[in-house]
Amino acid sequence: MSDPSVTRPPLEVLEATAVNLADTVVLKEDNAFLVTLPDGDVPLAGHHPLGLYLDDCRFLSGHELRLDGVRPRLLVASAATGSDAVHELTNPELRLSDGSVLPLQTLQVRLERSLGEPATLHERVHIHLYGRETLQIEFALTLAADFQPMLTIRGMAPAGPDVPVALEPVPGGVRFARRGQDEVLRTTTVTTEPRPSEVVDGSLRFALRLEPGEQRELLVTYRLHAAEPDASPPAATAPTRAARAPVEAWLAQRARVDSDDELFNRVIQRSLLDMRMLGSRLGGQSYYAAGIPWFATLFGRDSLITAIEMAAFDPGMAAETLRVLARRLGQGIDAVHDEEPGKVLHEMRVGEVATMGLTPLARYYGTVDATPLFLMALCEHADWAGDLVLFRELRDAVEATLGWIDRFGDHDGDGFLDYRSSTTGGLRNQGWKDSIDGVLDEHGTPLDSPIALVEAQGYAVCAKRGLARLFAADGDPERARALGREADALAQRLDRFWLADRRCYSMALDGEGRASRALASNQGHLLWASAIDHDRAADVRDALMGADMFSGWGIRTLGERENGFNPVGYHLGTVWPHDTAIVAAGLRNYGHDEDFIVLFEALLEAASHAEGYRLPELFAGFSRAEFETPVPYPVACHPQAWAAGAIPYLLTTGLGLHADALEGRLRVRRPSLPRWVNRVQVENLRIGGARVDLLFERAEGGHVALTDAQIDGDIEVVLEISATRKPAR
Repeated sequence: MSDPSVTRPPLEVLEATAVNLADTVVLKEDNAFLVTLPDGDVPLAGHHPLGLYLDDCRFLSGHELRLDGVRPRLLVASAATGSDAVHELTNPELRLSDGSVLPLQTLQVRLERSLGEPATLHERVHIHLYGRETLQIEFALTLAADFQPMLTIRGMAPAGPDVPVALEPVPGGVRFARRGQDEVLRTTTVTTEPRPSEVVDGSLRFALRLEPGEQRELLVTYRLHAAEPDASPPAATAPTRAARAPVEAWLAQRARVDSDDELFNRVIQRSLLDMRMLGSRLGGQSYYAAGIPWFATLFGRDSLITAIEMAAFDPGMAAETLRVLARRLGQGIDAVHDEEPGKVLHEMRVGEVATMGLTPLARYYGTVDATPLFLMALCEHADWAGDLVLFRELRDAVEATLGWIDRFGDHDGDGFLDYRSSTTGGLRNQGWKDSIDGVLDEHGTPLDSPIALVEAQGYAVCAKRGLARLFAADGDPERARALGREADALAQRLDRFWLADRRCYSMALDGEGRASRALASNQGHLLWASAIDHDRAADVRDALMGADMFSGWGIRTLGERENGFNPVGYHLGTVWPHDTAIVAAGLRNYGHDEDFIVLFEALLEAASHAEGYRLPELFAGFSRAEFETPVPYPVACHPQAWAAGAIPYLLTTGLGLHADALEGRLRVRRPSLPRWVNRVQVENLRIGGARVDLLFERAEGGHVALTDAQIDGDIEVVLEISATRKPAR
């Protein structure tokens, strides 16, 4: 995923209001999402990304609730399910219009929100007077809408003509409307029950008279609509309460986890609910949106890595993600969009910026790693699904993506996947560290292109080895052997990245073939891909688990003593939960189980300090010895897909669950758990056509044992005590 701004540092996006996204409340349902301050407000003034969005466009940019013109005081806010929120408010000491004073905390104001389908926000305001005197007070709800695309809010696409937003009264409320450059009429229709006493521009005002102990309720409905050209705006209808989102039903359809540790259970639950939140649709197919608010859309790399992380919990989403990306593979050479035949999409935007072509990022292919990750995800899905149905369905996409890896992905002919941006509006760096300074040398200077990232080579090795298995299972042993040879040859060529004196791998080679000597986390992905031998893996382990790289909360993106290190630089020393989880899983591949547990526990403890136990996109790289809690990165997405998938993936990895459904087996290798968790039960684990319930318990001596397995279907559970994945050499 890219930095929240290519043309300016991400913090500048929010300077006007100094909003810290770690201190916001987020709701999402399908393709709509809402981001507010903890008290439920969306400021009317200032430049900020808060508001109510649909399909990457902001349909409500301001929402301020006031009592006689004064902002209520926040007591507590909660958004446990991800589609519902409660903001508990009360009054400050308030001098009323008649000159009397309403004492502090006399009035309860509870704001309940539910974001449902289709594209509707329901708001219930409960008001309860606890005072002993009759109260006459004005309750006002002032709203605004700007209908700006997210890329325009981020400063990455032009705002276009200054078309004013129309404001018109409707029965019981108001409607905001704007016709975009694409001729689409977008509207936000707001209605209330009871009707307002007065409507002044975008302010809905209610004259309330409350007797002692009296309670009132106000229902507000926000309907978002995008009409094709020449279509009429929708009619305003009476507000109705949305049915509660089927959260429990969604959870019941997936693998369930219960442990003897309440904190662990809460972190897992939060992760799974965040994954549900981030489920989105495009063209009738589902995928995980990358993150809220900046990246609430399809990102090839992010959606694929998340699908891999969640394969044990939601294998169906992996299949849908692969389908939605296969339909959008690069078809030809398009320099404006960095498109090449067979290349997997980096980023897809919809709406005005896409229709009008306002930025190449609306349909952008500038990613070197999404293509091999596509193939890795396909192989992972086959291992859990236990059949070749999807492999055969996507055979044309498999051939196209292999073609890109073998022909178009190497721009300088040195045998490595690399990237060079072909458009001025694209990304300079095109791996997961895709900020402008995210890939640098030992002097802190960004590398010149074409750049070959070490992790992309590892992904290609893993993808070809995995595909070799699928081709062999599909009756094509010759193709399988050829892919195996290609993978082995690429694994051998990784020696070009080896820094013998530092005993670690370079993050990248520059356009002259020079290896960056900066110590970075990229090499940990080689362990995840099982692309190197055990001796080299041990050296990588030593490099990544040392004090320069391990902050105590996770693995830093860049070593603490490297030139260019910045603990709050987007990719220059921060800690990304997904990166740490990938490193941890890689360490497990090579038998470094104690290090795996250290990283697993570090991320769990980081989540325990986060609001609602939610791991953010990233946090600062300060040492745990410096601060008692992780230091937030102010504009990090939350929830964010591959961060939300990190803990479920670490659990899958820690329990040693290796699906081999093509062979009718679930392999359980060296199960291990965080030291304070002694019992974990996994139910409804789906592998092939079977369902499996597993019980893990800590035995005497501290090791974790599989103590029970209940199987419904044709699958064999095989316990493997010491096996590790086969290394490259």
